[in-house]
Amino acid sequence: MERLDALSVRENNGKSYFTRIGVAFPNKDGKGYSVLLDAIPAPVEGQFKIMLREPLPKDERSGSRDRRDAQDRAGSQPEYDDGEDIPF
Repeated sequence: MERLDALSVRENNGKSYFTRIGVAFPNKDGKGYSVLLDAIPAPVEGQFKIMLREPLPKDERSGSRDRRDAQDRAGSQPEYDDGEDIPF
């Protein structure tokens, strides 16, 4: 695995919206990850939720980086199904 996207999750009207806020790379010794964040998510009920996911394939990404940034701000990122609530 080369890297993971660090995503902030926001709930609205029963849907989950994801914004890429950074990346995670495996450590050279293979015993963990380094996480580099470009932003910090807002807390929800006193907790910060960051999801690490494999990046979407290039054919599922839409347009240029500027357009993806605008989609991030508008909350129109592709939806991921995390399959469960992650307790922190």
